[in-house]
Amino acid sequence: MDINPGKMYTLRELATEFQVSERTLTRKLETQELRGFKVGAQWRVKGRDWMAFSGVVQGPHVYVVANAKGGAGKSTFTANLAVLRAQGGRRVLLLDLDPQGHLATLLSMPVDPSRTTAQLLDEELRLSRSHPQFQERWHTLWTDLLQPIPHEDPEDVLGRVFLVPAHNDLQDLERANFHRTKPVEYALKEAIAALGSVRSDIDEIWIDTPPNLGPLTRNALMAGHSLLSPFAKSDLGLDGLERLMSLVEQYLEFNPYLRIAGLAMNFGNPRTIMHGEIRETIRQRPQLAPYLLEAYVSEAERFNQAPRLGLPLVLAEPNSVSANELRAVLAEVMQRAE
Repeated sequence: MDINPGKMYTLRELATEFQVSERTLTRKLETQELRGFKVGAQWRVKGRDWMAFSGVVQGPHVYVVANAKGGAGKSTFTANLAVLRAQGGRRVLLLDLDPQGHLATLLSMPVDPSRTTAQLLDEELRLSRSHPQFQERWHTLWTDLLQPIPHEDPEDVLGRVFLVPAHNDLQDLERANFHRTKPVEYALKEAIAALGSVRSDIDEIWIDTPPNLGPLTRNALMAGHSLLSPFAKSDLGLDGLERLMSLVEQYLEFNPYLRIAGLAMNFGNPRTIMHGEIRETIRQRPQLAPYLLEAYVSEAERFNQAPRLGLPLVLAEPNSVSANELRAVLAEVMQRAE
């Protein structure tokens, strides 16, 4: 359902369409987190207020790449899929929430520790929405942090890609359970909502997350619209998927726009028994089965060596098997996300 900013909606309409309970919406209205109007005994919500509450006021589509386990290839997927979208004409922002900072490595991007996603999430640099300098502060932050990817040719696809890299000081924020005076999970959502006042030309945001379900990943889920989860073909990989899906179910109550765009197998090899067994196991688990993508990325030495290429694989070796497999994954993700 496309929300009309000027139309009034009942709680039942919103609850049915966005898979959230009427009781939850009533609570949000009573605590004034969501603005609404009472007509008799019934609440009504204006489309504009719903869009502001859910954080998608004509802003960029936010893709989150996450898994509770490491070694699934999240960073490589994030960088390559974002670049493929840029090849299609989109202007893409990459946000790295993984303290390991792999996105900068994959894009041969130098990192200034004072210009990273840690600054987006640092409470000391933030102001309350009611503060008279709220918009000015965000404008200053985003203008400083939004960094173009180095490229020589003005027509280069990387000219449409921007990055806010990560630094290991993100670990300090995560350990401190940052933003103790504010709801932890809303920090990134607030930052992205403020981006529109600085750069209205960003079409999409792709977020790389750490290999856990801590505050950084939770921030991404609260801000995201579409979730992609790469996974390695192992039983441990499935454990990470199930933990992530359980968390997503909880967050749907608070972020009704979040949708699962797919589970993508990495290091697949249909000639092996393990490949078929893992995919069959997923199909037998109701929590995972609807989201398994047919496309997968196979075991390939060049895919594993992506950081050494100096460019995302889809640019360094655009005709390789892995590059074509990534395009197939993206096609399925886009079909589910639209």
